[in-house]
Amino acid sequence: MDAENESVYGEEPCGSQLGDEHNEECLDVELEELRRVRRALLKMNQGMENVQRQIKYFNSNVSQTTQLLDIWVRVLSQTMHNQAYLQNPAWHGGQMDTAQLEGLVQRDAQREEEAERKRRAKEAEREKEREKAEARRERERRRAEQEAEAMQARPRGVVGRRPPPGPAARGRGAPNRRGTRGRGSLIPPATNSRIRPPR
Repeated sequence: MDAENESVYGEEPCGSQLGDEHNEECLDVELEELRRVRRALLKMNQGMENVQRQIKYFNSNVSQTTQLLDIWVRVLSQTMHNQAYLQNPAWHGGQMDTAQLEGLVQRDAQREEEAERKRRAKEAEREKEREKAEARRERERRRAEQEAEAMQARPRGVVGRRPPPGPAARGRGAPNRRGTRGRGSLIPPATNSRIRPPR
């Protein structure tokens, strides 16, 4: 270690018993070494910052290039579209397109008018059906009123007369007091029995 210190500093190692002046010189040498290391680290840091700035600049250039490529693709697509129009034999220029557009607008207007006419016809038909139904109900009401007036105009005796009471009107299960008994009749005479004859 002593030999290495001597080779580095060219003199006795620091901390020896040579005196304070020698120790100060050793400290100055070590301080200078640290300063050189610090300067080297600062240069490395500046170099890394420069590289970072260059990377950011490169990234910005790449983004701008991408945008320019997108614009170029759109321009190329529009150019191909225009070329297809120019090479199409069915295309006769902007005036013909305007005429076709006007024809389409007129056809749409005719379709709307036809739909409106059909709608009005359906509404008129429904209105006629409602009027017919209303007239039918009015005729039925008048007929009912006439029948009611005719019923009121009849004589009361004819209206209120009831048919004479028959056997069924005398009461359910009422016995026949005449006691009709024919020859060979199996019907027994009327008695005070609670058993009712069959209906």
